[in-house]
Amino acid sequence: MWTFWLALMLLALLFEVVTVNLVSIWFAVGAIVSLFASLAGLSLLLQIILFFGVSSLGLLIFILVFKPQMRDAQARSIPTNADRVIGQEGQVLQAIVPYEKPGLIQVCGQTWSATAEDPAASIVAGTKVIVVRLSGVKAVVRPL
Repeated sequence: MWTFWLALMLLALLFEVVTVNLVSIWFAVGAIVSLFASLAGLSLLLQIILFFGVSSLGLLIFILVFKPQMRDAQARSIPTNADRVIGQEGQVLQAIVPYEKPGLIQVCGQTWSATAEDPAASIVAGTKVIVVRLSGVKAVVRPL
């Protein structure tokens, strides 16, 4: 019977590697426990109970404890250094003209491509602006 548990463990591990869902890994753990139970000479009924019990317990602990923590970690946004320019005052270096290539601004000692918050507005070079938000790699600005 130990060969069955070994095959089941390998199949569950293979399935886990292919899917990476952290679901079938618990069946592999249950199969390992049942494999050792088989090698220890325990009855087939006890091996099956151990398999389902250990697998269910592992899956339950994962769902109740670790899955919510993983979901919370994914939900948190990771701020970047670029976020610090939002709300900062800058100066237009190259005019921002609607429907053309973005202009350039100097903000926090850095040069950024920039577009106007009002898509139809032009902003001439030398104008003081404030960064409203980031859109991709461009700063979206409005005149002060």
